[in-house]
Amino acid sequence: MESLKLVCFDLDDTLIREIHSVMLPCILNGKEKEHSIIQSQEDIGLIDYISADYLRAKLLLGLEECKIAQSFLEIAKPLKNIKNVVEALHKNNIKCIVITVGPKQVAKVVSDIWGFDDYYGSDYEVVEGKFTGKILNYVGAEQKIECLQDFCKNNHIKPTECAAVGDGSTDIPIFKYCGKSIAINSSPKVQENALYSIDTDDLTDILKYILSAY
Repeated sequence: MESLKLVCFDLDDTLIREIHSVMLPCILNGKEKEHSIIQSQEDIGLIDYISADYLRAKLLLGLEECKIAQSFLEIAKPLKNIKNVVEALHKNNIKCIVITVGPKQVAKVVSDIWGFDDYYGSDYEVVEGKFTGKILNYVGAEQKIECLQDFCKNNHIKPTECAAVGDGSTDIPIFKYCGKSIAINSSPKVQENALYSIDTDDLTDILKYILSAY
């Protein structure tokens, strides 16, 4: 039985709820209405989530990247005690990273605020401090695994020494890759693919699963 060395967290609907990582900069750029239209098209199946994200990226045109850090905690709706969970895991020599389909610029802010060891996300182009409306490198479900593998390779961590915490269908491949998986506030389909599942607004509730023996 191997000890845990890493926990990777999804971002949207896992660490933050209601306001997603690409929705937040859309709000900051005054494009909340346009974002809602795209979301509605995705919800009824007119477009897939990847196409929707490329459309949402266009709504960020002209937004100053620095505004995300300045306004994140005013707009985002995080679960309780994220920092406490990160600190508890660090005390047990367990690293914590964020891997999201959303903008890596938002993931960086999350990492800075709550003390994560690293972050990965889709690379939304920024030139001279402003978003251009383009995505340079998109992180979908399969790319999430590649992000995790990159961190594990650099830190000499095996898949069996990893735990994944997420809520959505894009987390299922990474659930299957890791030794432990926790579905949080998720659908029955996602729960079926996780070792554990929990509904909560307090992230500390996951610790009993992460810190327990296999």
